[in-house]
Amino acid sequence: MFLHAKHAATHYKTIILVADDTDVLIISLHLSRTIDSQLFIRRGTKVRVRMIDVGKLAAVLGSGVCSALPGLHAWSGCDTVSALASQGKIKALKLVQANDLYLQAFTDLGSSWNVPTDVFNSIQAFTCQLYARNTKIVGANYLRYHMFCAKKGQIESGQLPPCEDSLMQHTLRANYQAAIWRRSLENLPDVPAPSAGHGWELDDGGSLKIRWMAGLPAPDVVLNLISCTCRRTCRPSDCSCILNGLKCTVVCKLQECSNMVQDDAIVAQDANDSDGDSDD
Repeated sequence: MFLHAKHAATHYKTIILVADDTDVLIISLHLSRTIDSQLFIRRGTKVRVRMIDVGKLAAVLGSGVCSALPGLHAWSGCDTVSALASQGKIKALKLVQANDLYLQAFTDLGSSWNVPTDVFNSIQAFTCQLYARNTKIVGANYLRYHMFCAKKGQIESGQLPPCEDSLMQHTLRANYQAAIWRRSLENLPDVPAPSAGHGWELDDGGSLKIRWMAGLPAPDVVLNLISCTCRRTCRPSDCSCILNGLKCTVVCKLQECSNMVQDDAIVAQDANDSDGDSDD
């Protein structure tokens, strides 16, 4: 769409993009200084039409914010990247506008296919301030611990920031999407596979799925203590074990379910016992 718009700008003074997608508005603001025509976005229906003057809106926001928008929009949630629980885009935008370090971090997000350490560190500090506005903590793991202790454990997981591992995977996905948007004016851009270290992976069937974490959610000794209280069946919607990507164990309320861990040692012993009986 934008490649055609840039070409049309060489012949026409006004370009109108017909789209209701927020992604199109974000990319338009980012590219507003690159396309040498007056750019409008037509939104709505035949009965109710709204024309957005991209140039005027970009002037109000400023060139710095417009440069950061692709990274911020992808990171705060879009069609391909999930959003953080209870953290809206307006809140994130205001925080970026008030801090030059965060503004630069999201301007850099998507500039390359990799996330530099300094960019991630700034985004990690940004995340901490999203969840605790006046905090001086800049590490997601430590803020999770601090908030958990402050509430004496009486806090839902969705109220805590993601751990550093999950935040990195989330940032990798946002960087990948922002990098594609920033290359909207390239004809046939060279885009790597999303499963090549960009926050996604392939399952056993070859389908793409989100890589939520690179490591374990907790040490094995802690994971063995986690249990669910499902009464009839363990379902993905409400089983705490499944929601945390864990198998059910003997400490769960149900002793038999589809998510129950298979004890290989017991299975092997049963097989040996049956072999011995058959020999007799």
